[in-house]
Amino acid sequence: MNTTKWLHNGTYLTITLLTFALSLLKSDNSVWIAAWIAPVFMIRFMRHNKWGFAVIAGFIALQLADFLGSLPLLSMYFSAASMSDQVDFMFLLLWQVKSGALFFVPSLLVPFLVDKALYKKLPKFTATLIYPGAVVAFELLFSLTTGVSSFAGSQFAVQPLVMTCSLFGVFGLSFLLAWFASMINYLWQENWNIKNLGYSGLVYAAIMAAMLLYGGVALAFPEKADKSVPIAGITTNIYLEERVIDSGLSFFEVSKLSPADYAKVMSSPQSHVDDIRHKTRQAVKHGAKIIIWQETSLMLESSVADALLLEMKNLADKEDVYILVAYERLFNDKEKKDKPMQNTGVLFTPEGKKAWEYTKAFPIPGFEDYMVNAGPQDIPYLDTPYGRLGQVICFDSAFPHYIRQAAEKNIDLLLIPAWDTVAHTPRVSFTSAYRAVENGFTMIRIAGDGHSAVIDPYYRQWAGQNTFDQGARNFYANVPVLSTNTFYAAFGFIFPYAVVLLLLSLILLAIIRAVIIKSAK
Repeated sequence: MNTTKWLHNGTYLTITLLTFALSLLKSDNSVWIAAWIAPVFMIRFMRHNKWGFAVIAGFIALQLADFLGSLPLLSMYFSAASMSDQVDFMFLLLWQVKSGALFFVPSLLVPFLVDKALYKKLPKFTATLIYPGAVVAFELLFSLTTGVSSFAGSQFAVQPLVMTCSLFGVFGLSFLLAWFASMINYLWQENWNIKNLGYSGLVYAAIMAAMLLYGGVALAFPEKADKSVPIAGITTNIYLEERVIDSGLSFFEVSKLSPADYAKVMSSPQSHVDDIRHKTRQAVKHGAKIIIWQETSLMLESSVADALLLEMKNLADKEDVYILVAYERLFNDKEKKDKPMQNTGVLFTPEGKKAWEYTKAFPIPGFEDYMVNAGPQDIPYLDTPYGRLGQVICFDSAFPHYIRQAAEKNIDLLLIPAWDTVAHTPRVSFTSAYRAVENGFTMIRIAGDGHSAVIDPYYRQWAGQNTFDQGARNFYANVPVLSTNTFYAAFGFIFPYAVVLLLLSLILLAIIRAVIIKSAK
C-alpha cells in the first residue's frame, strides 16, 4: 500500500471514528450533522480496501467510536461496578449478550460489508440502495428484540426530519440518512460530475426534497387542540445505589435474597415516602388534574405499598384528580414470582376507582431484568374529559411495534413514567417522542434523574424539565389534548418490511448477474 493510500485510509477512518462517536454513539446529546458524514467515509474506506484489512480496521474504528461516544454511560457503569466485587469478565460478557450491546458494533459494520460485497455487481444507482437497505434490516431486527437503536436517533434536534417519521416511522428517516451516504459515494465514484448521475440523481433529489417539504409543511400547518389539561409530574431522588452499598452486598447478591431480606435492603425509607406524599398533595393544590409519578419513585414491600395505594385512591376521589402511582412493588413470600419485584403503574380516577394496574412490559435487558418481572404487552387506556389516556413505562417506548398499540387504541395522551441517567439525558426523552410522531399522540414523559417533557405529534415540546439542571422538583405543564392520524399508524411496518424484501431482491439480482457474467467468460 503506497503512502497516498495510507494517508487516504487514515483520513477516512479518523473522520469515521470521530463522527460516529459524535452522532450515533454519543448517548447523551448527539451532533446531528455528524451522522450524515460518518457513513460516507466508512463506505469509501470499505470499498477501496481488501476484505481482511477492511473488516479488521473497520471494526476497530467503530469499536473505538463506540467507546468514545459511550464514555458517559461507561462511567456510570464503572460507578455501579464499584458497588460489587462480583463484576468480572464473565459477568460483563453475559451483560453484553443479554442487552444486545455485544452485537451493536457488528450490526453497524455488517451493512458496510454487504455494500462492499454487492456494489460492483449491480447497476450504479441500484447499488446505492444496498447500504440503506441493510441498515433498515438490522434496525428492524433490533427493534423486535432488544429495542430500536437507529441512525434516526441522532436527528432529534432537526424537527422537519423527525416529522417524516409520521410517514414511515423511524426506519424511513434511517433510510434517508444511509441513502445519502451511498449517493455521495456514487457521486464520488463519478469524480464529482453531477451530470453523470443523470435521471437517478434527479430521482434521489426529488425524494429528499419531498420528504423535507412534507416535514416543513406539517410543522407549518399543525392541527389545533380543542382543550388542554393541567398536569404535574412528581420526581424525586431515589438513591438506589446507596441502599445497595449500605447493605455490604453486591447488586446481584441482593437480587437473590429472600423476599423479607430483599425488602429490608431495597425498601424506600419513610422520608422518601413522605416526600412523594407531600409533592403529590402540593400538585393537587397547584391545580393539576392529572398527576404522574416518575418511574421507580418508591420501592415498597407489598403491604406498605397497598396502604399507600389506598391513600392515593382516596386522595384522587376527594380532590377529583387522576393520580398515576408509579413504583416498584417488592413481593412478599406469597406473591413472589421468578423475580423479586415488578415495575408498576396504577391509575386512580376522580371517582376513587382503579382504572388499571400496568406492569412494565420490557425490563431493560442485562440490567433490570435480573430483578423485575415483565408484564403482559398490552397498553391500557381510559376515556376521560381530557381525552383517552394510556400508559407505558420508560424502556417500553424503545419498541415501535409495541407502541403502535397507542394508535390502534386511539390514545390521545400517553403517560410515560421514566427513570433516566445523566448518560442518556436528554436524548432518550426526545427519541422516545419519535413514537408520538409515528402514532399521532401527545407524550407526557415524567423522568427521575432525566428529562421530563410534553411533546405532541408535531414534535413540539410544550414543556420540559431536566432534573440534573433544575433538581428533583414537581414538573407542571398545561398540556394540549392533541392526537392525529398518521400514515405510519395506518400502515405500520410496511416500509421496513418492503425494504427488507428489496434488499433480498438486490442480493438475488447480484448473484444472478455474477453467474451470468461468469458463464459468459
